Amino acid sequence: MRVACIQPELFENRTLCYKEIERILSKLLEIHEECDIICLPERWVPIYRDPIQNFQEQRGNDYSFIKNLAKEYSIKIISGAIWEKRANSEKPAITCYFFDESGEEIGRQDKIHLYTYEREYFKPGNELKLFKINKFYFSILICFDMAFFETPRLAVENGADLLFSPTQIREDGMENWYVYLKARALENRIPIVACNTFGYYLKRKFLGNSKIISFYKGKISPSKLKIIEGPKGSSGFVFDEIDLNFPKKLREIRLKEKIDKNYIKVKRIDT
Repeated sequence: MRVACIQPELFENRTLCYKEIERILSKLLEIHEECDIICLPERWVPIYRDPIQNFQEQRGNDYSFIKNLAKEYSIKIISGAIWEKRANSEKPAITCYFFDESGEEIGRQDKIHLYTYEREYFKPGNELKLFKINKFYFSILICFDMAFFETPRLAVENGADLLFSPTQIREDGMENWYVYLKARALENRIPIVACNTFGYYLKRKFLGNSKIISFYKGKISPSKLKIIEGPKGSSGFVFDEIDLNFPKKLREIRLKEKIDKNYIKVKRIDT
């Protein structure tokens, strides 16, 4: 599967953010015409100190922009995160849409694990979805969802072949993020496409450095990660053609080796 992350620079003007995404997408498709699907970072529009100013109506302007982009360029797009108000909910949701190459909405994934201040303003999701592309399935884990091993493991145990992770990791969290991504890929034997925010806002620096993590074919024990990285400290994209069949064999082996935690007795020894 030919996958890519688009890593646009954040601007204070929303229209400029839209133009930046389209500029990078056009450049990507000039070089890689056969790209199957692209992922945007968790945050790619302006952010204000008061979160309420950042909320969109359900399927609002940001939604429409990405929907139209998918249709115009005939490419599947994972929208990154949109802060969305919903009529039937007390709090907004942080959600990520998946559009097909006709611009049709296939579905959306709400962020399940909310990070620090997000818990005050947003309602967490409670459903993990699997989306089909060709003969494979993928899940979307928005940023903090990747920090807990249960979420990707649940996706894998239910048939996911690939994980997409739109993120906004600031500079001082990059090392931990990299560890999480490699660990989740290895412990589940699954490729991960992680698209990070690039820019500066609220005195925080976001470096981008998006990553596509897959496996070198033929290396079973130990398995060898193949890691392709996007620009660090600038806008741009990262692209790779990843093999989803070989990791499937690795997963079958790994999941058979897993011991049911209920089988393991825990005994505390006090001195």
